[in-house]
Amino acid sequence: MNSKRGKTENGMESVDFSFQVDLKGMIRLLSENLYSSSDVFVRELLQNAVDAIEARREMEPAFGEGRISIEYRQEKDQQAELMFRDNGIGLSREEIHSFLSVIGQSSKREEVRRSSFIGQFGIGLLSCFLVTDEIAVKSRSVREEQGYRWIGKSDGTYQVTEEAQLPEPGTQVMIRLRGNTASRYGEERVIQLLKNYGFLIRTPVEFSGDWGKRRINDGFIPWRHPSCSHEQIMEFGELMFHESFFGMVPISQEGLKGYVFISERQTSAAAEGRHKIFLKDMLVTENGRGLVPKWAFFTRCILNAENLTPMASREGFVSDHRLLKARHMIEKCMFDYFKALAQYDVNKLKHLTMIHNTAVKSLAVENEQIYKLFFPFLTFSTNKGHLTGFQLVEAAKTEAVYYCVEVDDYRRACPLAGNGSSVLVNAGYIYDAKLLQLLRQYHRGIRIAVFDEASYGDILEEPSEETKKEMTSLHAAAERALNRCSAVLKQFDPPKVPALYVTGTDGFGDGTSPEGGFSEFLEGFDFEDLFGDSFGGYSAKLYLNVRNPLVRRLAQVQDGAMMETMIQILYVQAMLAGHYPLGERETEILNTGLMRLVEYGLGGQI
Repeated sequence: MNSKRGKTENGMESVDFSFQVDLKGMIRLLSENLYSSSDVFVRELLQNAVDAIEARREMEPAFGEGRISIEYRQEKDQQAELMFRDNGIGLSREEIHSFLSVIGQSSKREEVRRSSFIGQFGIGLLSCFLVTDEIAVKSRSVREEQGYRWIGKSDGTYQVTEEAQLPEPGTQVMIRLRGNTASRYGEERVIQLLKNYGFLIRTPVEFSGDWGKRRINDGFIPWRHPSCSHEQIMEFGELMFHESFFGMVPISQEGLKGYVFISERQTSAAAEGRHKIFLKDMLVTENGRGLVPKWAFFTRCILNAENLTPMASREGFVSDHRLLKARHMIEKCMFDYFKALAQYDVNKLKHLTMIHNTAVKSLAVENEQIYKLFFPFLTFSTNKGHLTGFQLVEAAKTEAVYYCVEVDDYRRACPLAGNGSSVLVNAGYIYDAKLLQLLRQYHRGIRIAVFDEASYGDILEEPSEETKKEMTSLHAAAERALNRCSAVLKQFDPPKVPALYVTGTDGFGDGTSPEGGFSEFLEGFDFEDLFGDSFGGYSAKLYLNVRNPLVRRLAQVQDGAMMETMIQILYVQAMLAGHYPLGERETEILNTGLMRLVEYGLGGQI
């Protein structure tokens, strides 16, 4: 326990104690809370080498080419040795004590611009303890002739000795992998991780192992070759993500370069993003959270940022103004791409919309330009099949177009619509209701409205003139028999349903609306905006189905009183079928009507 005695302001004796760090406890915290995987030790060693070379370049303008080499040697008894070498700035004895052995202090020299390194907030070398119990470092600073050897152990102890076998400046880090760790990080796995993390690194990275030597980062990077073709970029995307793409959007903005590839397969919004996001040529994340717009879940992005701020784990970015600016850059580039398709390749834009219908809808509800651009190609489920936005607009110019904001309401109403002229849209899916509600803002004079009880009159099919003539007496009797309810002749499916009762505006909120009916979801809608000037009150209606055999037989009854009694019974039965509660008047009609039917059945005798 380290302590230091002193005096307080009032002269009292005090003792200051130093915090004691449990290194094994910190390593456990790293593995369980900071890093998502122990794989990051490869990235940290690679990043340290890159930063050391960059630091030497800034200190020595005449410095030649930097070199990074990795050696992997398989040993007996399930052991392996992994060594990273670089010819960077190196460390002096003092820096070894300060930077390698003091947890939480930056491993970069103060005199070098710290903003040029992305490792300044990382735990760095400490992450190696996730896979080994001992780390051996040999380093020689560019400012000294003498080299040093540092050995750190996971129990919190370390040693520093002089090292004579370092003819040039640089650093080498060696770790020994044992048991399950050696099995997990075999030669092939290490090569895969090096390629994944360091694909964009400009400094040559050479790997040497039991399978020979190879260059890790000699791949083709299109944005570093201004003359590369569209086909080369598309091939690059297929190589990176192992899938083919519909198209690509180049990103070439201040501090951000790369491509957004648009998948040619329909993608769920719940699917986790598969991207490759680099910071100063080093892979940071593959989910793109915060940087790639949420609505762009149908894309695969490979991007290299220069000035974003990494999180402590360097597996994501700090949410700040830089991240927001970068995301806006990506959105703008994608918007420009969509607008270019609208001008020069409408068929391709239409095809894109068909593949990613939901994704485009999510974008259209937030952006007016995209709404106008894509709406004609978006598809909606209707009683007429799947119709495009263009077809809906054309239909709404001559006939009423209604949309249900709940899927269950659509399922109840759709069978009744039959082959009528009106269009009924199932807008219970995400974004659809909002898109249709916005439609009137961009197309004046069209008839588009939320479906409610008043809409049945439009969606139910009109009977022929001949049928109406046959039903004249029935219609007249219904008008006489019903009080505060209009009788309307319609034809709809299923034919076994003789009548459909729909409440009027007076019914809302007075106990006559069915549970779970339209009155619930109509709350919150701007009716004047939705219906225009045509919106107003409407009375309750009883729609008589002329396809129903009973109704057609009832139209042939000669006894007017008998016809009116039957109509009243149908009225009450339709209310019960619609789950409308019966009031005193309806209960009386039911009882009286049943008694009259008994009388008719008994030949007029009670």
